[in-house]
Amino acid sequence: MLVLASVASAAATFLIKMSSHAGEGINLARLTWLGGAGGAYVLGFVCYALALAKLEISIAYPFMTAVTIVMVTLLGSQLLNETLTPMKILGMLLIGAGAFVVAR
Repeated sequence: MLVLASVASAAATFLIKMSSHAGEGINLARLTWLGGAGGAYVLGFVCYALALAKLEISIAYPFMTAVTIVMVTLLGSQLLNETLTPMKILGMLLIGAGAFVVAR
């Protein structure tokens, strides 16, 4: 459930970014992207709530946050042609290591 919560959160962030490509102001295309993001956030919220019923929050939150950050960074580089610099890669590794340490 925790990985699904991370996937849903990353998807929601990606969909919000996509809405910014739908023109300025409020329009149907932007609302469609934002509606999808809202649905993804709801799914992530429910999955996270179910995961917290079985996991300690001090383990669940760092893990979910780290996985989400890595997924958002990779989505940006692969689907939006954002630059994946060595510093970003190092940052992802440090975030992952930090989540691992907190979970111990």
